[in-house]
Amino acid sequence: MIEFRRAGESDAEFIAESIREAEKSGTDVFSYARIFGLEDEKATEIIKNAVLEDIPGQELCLSGFIIADSDGEPAGAVCSWIEAEEDVPSSVIKANVLFYFLGKEIIAHAADKSVIVEPLTIQREQGTLQIESVYVRNKFRGMGVSNKLILEHIKQSILNGKSFSKVQIQLAETNASALASYKKLGFETMIRKTGNHPDILNYLPSDTKIMMELRVSELAEKGLI
Repeated sequence: MIEFRRAGESDAEFIAESIREAEKSGTDVFSYARIFGLEDEKATEIIKNAVLEDIPGQELCLSGFIIADSDGEPAGAVCSWIEAEEDVPSSVIKANVLFYFLGKEIIAHAADKSVIVEPLTIQREQGTLQIESVYVRNKFRGMGVSNKLILEHIKQSILNGKSFSKVQIQLAETNASALASYKKLGFETMIRKTGNHPDILNYLPSDTKIMMELRVSELAEKGLI
């Protein structure tokens, strides 16, 4: 039986795992580690410390995550937020969080990687519900956990009085299983970006990123919310 709950401080390690594995997207490339020149373990620890600060409006926020438990064991997790709800883009909030925890030297080390990764940047639309860091542990895959978590985020956001008409999610196009899963829920691909730098796969899990979108009204019509 799957039960849902908001992440708390005791879940920080699992949330850091969720962010890491979601970023890897089925590969061995952890973008935070590669871009900032860190070992995977060090990058994961920094992510853990960052999420514990619980700064809303972006993906490195502990309370932004809902966890799916199966018989008391964490099976998966997903993060969400309303983009630029306070008129500050998530990219700006996240950049400030990373600067604080990584420091000037590490940030400077990554500056020359921007020309490699920037072509895959997709701007998030203000007022939309953003879904990020979708992760399900291997033993629980094939049970529809990720889509159940996404629906739970939508339901809770509506119950909490949030106003939004669209839900958006970004992912590597090469993540075929995730792509198929989101399509089943009703997501459609709206934006596709490809990078052609010869070193791109050293820093990102794919050279192509897509943004998928789902209208809340469609879920209501299907009786899913």
